[in-house]
Amino acid sequence: MICTALFSSSPAHALQAADYQRAERVHDSHLRGALRNASVLPNWLADGRFWYEREDAQGRRQAVLVDPAHATRQILFESTALDAAVASLGTSGPRLRLASVQVLDEGLRLRFSGEAAIDCQWPRWHCARSQHATPPADALPSPDGEAWLQVRDHNLWLQRAGTAPQALTTGGEAGHGYGVLPDFSLRGIPRRQGRMPTRPFAVSWSPEGHFVAGIRYDERALQDYPYLESSPTDSARPRVHAVKLGLLGDTRQVRDSLYVIDSRNGQQRDIALPEGWNTLSEGGVLGWDGGRLYAAIAHFGTPRRLRLVEIDASSGALRTVLEEASDTRLQLNVYSYSRPAVAILPGQDTAVWFSQRDGWGHLYRVRLSDGKVLRQLTRGQWAVRDLLGVDAAGGWAYFSAGGVDGGDPYVRGLYRVSLRGGPIQRLAADDNDHLADAGSGALFGGRSPQAVSPRGDYLVDTVSSLAQPPRTVLRASDDGREVMVLETADDSAIVAAGWRPPRRERLLAADGHTPIFATVYLPRDYRDDGRFPVIDAMYGGSFISNAPVTYAEAVSALNPVSRASLAELGFVVVSIDARGTGGRDKAFHDSSFLHGADVQLDDHVAALRQLGERYRGIDLQRVGIYGHSFGGYSAARALLRYPAFYKVGVASAGSHNFQGMYGGAIHGMDRLFGGVLPAPAIADGVPPPFAGLDNAALAGNLRGHLMLVYGELDENAPPALTLQLAAALNKAQREYDLLYLARQDHELFRNDATYTHRMWDYFVRHLAGQQPPDVVLAPLPGGPG
Repeated sequence: MICTALFSSSPAHALQAADYQRAERVHDSHLRGALRNASVLPNWLADGRFWYEREDAQGRRQAVLVDPAHATRQILFESTALDAAVASLGTSGPRLRLASVQVLDEGLRLRFSGEAAIDCQWPRWHCARSQHATPPADALPSPDGEAWLQVRDHNLWLQRAGTAPQALTTGGEAGHGYGVLPDFSLRGIPRRQGRMPTRPFAVSWSPEGHFVAGIRYDERALQDYPYLESSPTDSARPRVHAVKLGLLGDTRQVRDSLYVIDSRNGQQRDIALPEGWNTLSEGGVLGWDGGRLYAAIAHFGTPRRLRLVEIDASSGALRTVLEEASDTRLQLNVYSYSRPAVAILPGQDTAVWFSQRDGWGHLYRVRLSDGKVLRQLTRGQWAVRDLLGVDAAGGWAYFSAGGVDGGDPYVRGLYRVSLRGGPIQRLAADDNDHLADAGSGALFGGRSPQAVSPRGDYLVDTVSSLAQPPRTVLRASDDGREVMVLETADDSAIVAAGWRPPRRERLLAADGHTPIFATVYLPRDYRDDGRFPVIDAMYGGSFISNAPVTYAEAVSALNPVSRASLAELGFVVVSIDARGTGGRDKAFHDSSFLHGADVQLDDHVAALRQLGERYRGIDLQRVGIYGHSFGGYSAARALLRYPAFYKVGVASAGSHNFQGMYGGAIHGMDRLFGGVLPAPAIADGVPPPFAGLDNAALAGNLRGHLMLVYGELDENAPPALTLQLAAALNKAQREYDLLYLARQDHELFRNDATYTHRMWDYFVRHLAGQQPPDVVLAPLPGGPG
């Protein structure tokens, strides 16, 4: 093992309880929500105005009405005015939430949801109990809000205002229901415990509300996967939870099919997919044109194929519009699980289609009747990030993109392009990031982007950088001019906590020529004296990039967290977007295909060495790494592949082998990382394409300090994966530390104070060579206490 005496450089200062308290104040979980009004989601009205929600200085919700044509902005109501208006109705403003706004002949009607629905006439502020029932939180409302869907006993039920609920489907059963959250969503335990009420899953309405479409998942043939809750709160007897889970190599995996229901008469059409094909789950319903819906299906053989299909809602007939093929990945956004950059244009026999067929991510105009590509709309050595909207009448597609002018490819600019062809037009592109309602995958129920007005004349843009808090503006869509400022985020709580912005760096990958980018958090007393240990904060999955470029994501990140906190403890903390991650060209992303995080780790080592030359305060003899989920896999793998470079690692909820992870074409590792399994698939042992990615195979390489962390109810990265690596380390007679967290799930890295404290202690003791101070951290928000 590496002894602390080996670290001859003394720390910049001896750590005290005050340092831990300062680190605690800037932890992501404490700052989540502290940045007020960081973005704006417009709700467009029929007359061209829109409203959005914000928070006042006391954290109370407000609604703002914006008139773009006159560049005016006004608060629809103050909390005190709403309280007074509804006081006689036996309710109060804080318990109400603005659900919808309707344009009337005189003024607006504001409908609030709460214990009962309240309708208020604005600006006269006459309020009364609504005659319309309010959809419950677990309901999926129709587009007009007059009906909604709920799941009961594995079936969909339809409720229309003023009528009794009726069963829309029959025949649903456990493991094969309609709208039921499936176990592969990795929330099976809380769903069974009733702790996770959700809207109907993988279900959506047609725009007019005539049809309901969805995916039906069949998990009945899957084996049970057990989880042992060792210390239930209500019993001394351990409890076993079982969920349905198909592992990589299992011959039986999740199956899926499509269905369409006419909500007016209950007529249902079941659509069987071609043999070997599955829905592209993150794609969902891509759009409707009258009674025809469009979706994406995929076949993950060799080569991989993806089809845009048309389904006739009345007959259930399925027709292939077009097909793409690749030996590696096929997706509809440069990020695997982001909203598809696709738009169906009703009545025009046209779709705007995203493809990486030229090696980058670009937009194409295709004809729906025969799938012919009419023209490539965007081109160049840069990638479209999100399709923000299409003005079909005006003939423009609006999108965000990175690296158009050769700059940082992760910093978005806003652009538009004519559907008739021609050069792209810059609307907003500078050194700041321009966020316009980017979103995650649709999953047959996600909303469409709302940044661009329905008339195509305005768009809402949130502007930010690592050092600049978000500022949201309304832009004219023809030339990008700034019409008015909507919000300037309040970062006073962030500043008061002592948070400091990180720096952005451009580096080179291990191949010596591919540009890669990093975000660096420096200690407050940083000096160029070679005394500061460096920690690699890594995710390692291929789906996202994780080196922040905006103020909001640098303050409170998705994964990993604690970067600013560790900097307060005297470490230089670095996140690197290396080859194999998304957001760039296809070859860059495909570096992780069949290789997991290995190419990324090669790039991380190269990048850290370059940073050591650039930042003379970094001590490259003291390099640590931590990560969660795929980051936990990557952190452990770093110490096993580069034992002379990485000296200390904390690996939480690691997916340490692939054969113990989920498989199949819906969400499996074989789909995401490659390696199509033969038929019949490997039932025992390690599937050959993934044998080299098993961390246990490298257990004998461990030389440094490694702490493995797991939560016993983690469905994303099952505890068995960590314990299987521990077994291999035992067999190799390697020393390591193991932290078990009772009743914890995958969120432990965000909400567990024990994990956070122990992780800090581990780096302080083994990387900084100090004795951690005796201090108790307060429970993190949302944690188990």
